[in-house]
Amino acid sequence: MTLESVIRQFVKEKLELIMRGEIKHFLELEQAGTSNMRNGYYQRNPDTQYGRIEGLLVPRDRNGEFQTQLFAPYQRHTGWLEEAIIRIYQSGMSTREIGKFIERILGNAYSPATISRITDVVKEDIEKWHHRPLSKRYSVLYLDGLYVKLRRDTVEKEV
Repeated sequence: MTLESVIRQFVKEKLELIMRGEIKHFLELEQAGTSNMRNGYYQRNPDTQYGRIEGLLVPRDRNGEFQTQLFAPYQRHTGWLEEAIIRIYQSGMSTREIGKFIERILGNAYSPATISRITDVVKEDIEKWHHRPLSKRYSVLYLDGLYVKLRRDTVEKEV
């Protein structure tokens, strides 16, 4: 058993524990005096920052009124993915490259259109940053360089 699978199992157990507490609280306090009661579980496979959690048991009630506060209905992944995509996009990676990167991490394919919809949230912020007023004076100068060895026909080593 790998460390990643141990962590995913631990997260799964804790999420299920929290949801059992949520439905208990929901039925005892919010549904007191009604005939509503537990009605088993349904399974979800959410993508988290720890990887995909297979077979997460989400409790349900007979009237279908209970909703866990851990994630929204039909939500496949937690908000960490959107934040990561936005940060990667801000650093200059293309939507296709981001899609391939996410696919390598999670095993799920995300189309460039999906990535674009997520990154549309920050396009306005990026535009504002590009057009912000700059100070006339800066106290720090940052230089970056690249050292590449070349070999040509006439010169054996050239930098």
